[in-house]
Formats: sequence, structure tokens, C-alpha cells
Amino acid sequence: MFSRLSAARSATPAFVVPSPSIPAPAGAVVEIHRARVQVRQVLANDRRWLAALSDLLIDGVHHGASLGFLAPMSRHTALEYWEGVLARLGPQQQLWVALESDEGPLQGCVQLGSAGRQARHRAEVGPLIVHSRSRGRGIASQLLSRLECTALDQGRTLLVLETPAGSQAEAVFAHLDWQRAGEIPDCGACAEGRLHASAMYYKRLPCR
Repeated sequence: MFSRLSAARSATPAFVVPSPSIPAPAGAVVEIHRARVQVRQVLANDRRWLAALSDLLIDGVHHGASLGFLAPMSRHTALEYWEGVLARLGPQQQLWVALESDEGPLQGCVQLGSAGRQARHRAEVGPLIVHSRSRGRGIASQLLSRLECTALDQGRTLLVLETPAGSQAEAVFAHLDWQRAGEIPDCGACAEGRLHASAMYYKRLPCR
């Protein structure tokens, strides 16, 4: 269910900030200092963001994010991944980027994908990546807010995703009112190749 957004890569968690290799302290409280950013949708023919998206992906992998890639990551591999994502953009898959201004720099991105014809009420989130220099500034919440608005406009009432179990990302999702459904052991792998459990999360959206 969670692999549609990255068909060439398996077990790609939706949320990768902060690094899954850093466990969350018990009862962790997420402190977010909200930054002003622009959240813009990327279209299939909007190739000007390919270089910046590749830099973002490489930054995530090299900071330990579980994205289905091993470190070190080459620029060719990153570009190849984003070429594939852009080729799939359309009614069944969307991509947004967070920017400080009209021309950048790129702070983060998130994808939304259809769960298929038999589950038109549901959509899948992933991957959500925030640059290492922009963490703790509310970038993830602003990206997810735009994604949720689009999902509502599409008639979706349920969003699902996965994230490394025991990571600080779980505290972020709890802060953003996502519900934990459980976890799968050895479902994902970090950038160093170590297997980890993946936690499954969902969020119900109000019907319009």
C-alpha cells in the first residue's frame, strides 16, 4: 500500500525529518518555530526544480534519512529518481515544494498519491523531506497543510503513511494530530543499510 509513490524503491517512509537514526525521548515535546515559506505545486513539465530536488534528496540521505537509498548517494541517482517522479505527476500523484522566495532556496517537499480505484476515499503520503538546515521551523506542517487541503478537494477522507518507528518524526506526527495504527518489523532500512521497524499512521479528514 505504501510503495505506490516510489515504485522503483520499496519501504520508503513518508516522513524523514528528523533522522530516523535518532530515537525520540520518551514523552518528547515537539517545539516548532514557524517560518514563512511559499508552498508551490510542481507540475510534470516543471523541470527547473530538478537540481534543487536532487540536492534535497541527497541532503536527506546523507543525514541518515530512511528514503530507500544508501549513502553516499550520487547526483545521477538522485536526478534519475526525480525524473521518474515528474513523469508520474498528474491526477493520481502530486508534488509540492516549500520555498523561501519565488526562486528558492528549496526547504522541503512532499508527495500525495492515489490509493487506487478501489479506494478513492484514501490517499497515501510520501515521501516528506525537509532540508537539514530547515528543521524545526514548521516546514513539514505547512507542506502537510497544503497536501490535506488538496486531498479534501479531491474528496479524500483518509490519509495514510509510514515513518521509522521510534524516531523523532513520530512526535511530530502526534503533534499534527495523526493517529498511530501499529508497526511492521524490519520494514525499512536507513541510509547505512540497517533495517528498522516502520510505524503506520493515518489521519481522517472531515467530509465536505
